[in-house]
Amino acid sequence: MPLIDKKKECDVMWVGLSAKKVNNLKTNYPLEEDTNSGKIIKEVEDLLPNVQFYKTNLVKCLPLDDNKKIRYPNKTEMEACINNLVKEIEYLKPKIVFLLGNKVNNFVIGHLKQNNIIIKTYIKKIQHPSYIHTYKRKNKQDYINNLIIEIKNGVKK
Repeated sequence: MPLIDKKKECDVMWVGLSAKKVNNLKTNYPLEEDTNSGKIIKEVEDLLPNVQFYKTNLVKCLPLDDNKKIRYPNKTEMEACINNLVKEIEYLKPKIVFLLGNKVNNFVIGHLKQNNIIIKTYIKKIQHPSYIHTYKRKNKQDYINNLIIEIKNGVKK
């Protein structure tokens, strides 16, 4: 069973790379605030209480190596899951889709272009929040402020 958000509508969609290890698939959801990425995303969301957010991942299931350790999903796993992400976007019709980091952006945009898929929403690559947390901590507030501006401008269209 995949790790998914339970919401049925949204203005903004966050798309991470893959699921994390959770205790309960029915109560946990992607990009929760117990992760570094989730903490930063929550800060943004808390400052925009009238905006509806949806969190998801390109790969909905937890990729594990032979030793049961979390690993990056491989191309085959991403290819198996991309149509689910496209359907989520088409169903929810967010005004903005934020692709978190290079791996997600490169795969999603490459797939859309290669398959001539047109999604009528604003799709934007942003630096992954965990990258900001780990390597650019002093720029975190600028990162959050820029996202807030981007969201306010995109949602009111």
